[in-house]
Amino acid sequence: MKFCLIYNKKSAGGRKSNFIKKIHKEIQKQHSVDFYETKNETHASKIIKDLSNRGYNRLLLAGGDGSVSFAINELIKNNFDLNKDFAIGYIPAGTANILQAELGMTKNIKQIAKTLTSNNFDKSNLIKINEKYFVLMAGLGWDAQIVQSIDSSIKKIMGKLIFAIKGFEKFLFMRNKKIKTSINNETFLADWIICSNSKYYAGHHTIAKTNIFDDKIVTYIFRDLTRLKLLYYIYLIAIYGNLEKSKSVITKYNNDIKFEGVDDKIPVQIDGDNFGNFEEIKISKSNKKINFLVK
Repeated sequence: MKFCLIYNKKSAGGRKSNFIKKIHKEIQKQHSVDFYETKNETHASKIIKDLSNRGYNRLLLAGGDGSVSFAINELIKNNFDLNKDFAIGYIPAGTANILQAELGMTKNIKQIAKTLTSNNFDKSNLIKINEKYFVLMAGLGWDAQIVQSIDSSIKKIMGKLIFAIKGFEKFLFMRNKKIKTSINNETFLADWIICSNSKYYAGHHTIAKTNIFDDKIVTYIFRDLTRLKLLYYIYLIAIYGNLEKSKSVITKYNNDIKFEGVDDKIPVQIDGDNFGNFEEIKISKSNKKINFLVK
């Protein structure tokens, strides 16, 4: 097998550099690994664009959940052959590291190296959002407002704490943006949406019964969002890990969903990174899949 390891040093402010180097060293005991540290997205794009010419069948990505999403979109953009022998290995080096939980990864260096050099992988469906793809989830509304308010330089220093601070700020000064949601022949007016392909949300909190290998999209629709309701939903996520306990949350299992901003553009985040603001968003299960190395 031919290995390539790409490390997004900007993830978590570069605090995981020694951790990444130890994993790289452990893998090199038995395998040759080409190692790249990316300086920015432009640099990362260039490296990924060149991958198809070098015959790699194992791409090891060290960074956050957004780093993996970015790399996969770049692979697709450059028509990389995501064949049955190609697999992505994840090294958790970001802030939330939801993918770490989805893949059953530990923080043990030897165990991570063993997983990354194994032939044990599973196929995950990629979810299409407009002309891009995500692996884990998309948030429209409240959580996207939090993500968009966080300066990347502050995030590097404060890590998860800045999400809590900005979340509290958005809680105090809540400004809901109405989202027209169309699923099959039903229409809902929502304040906040979570479209999930994963079992976990906001770190390692269970949110759904599905996971990235289940080939399902679950959509949670929050209507008439108030501070009291929001506290209750956060409680359900953090303590129970089951939003379906609430009768006020509409849960839909559908493969095609359309969202439209009513009075303003919709703020959107995918896999924990800012995706932008849109008048219209379409989310659907794509025919593209990716192999992930699993424990």
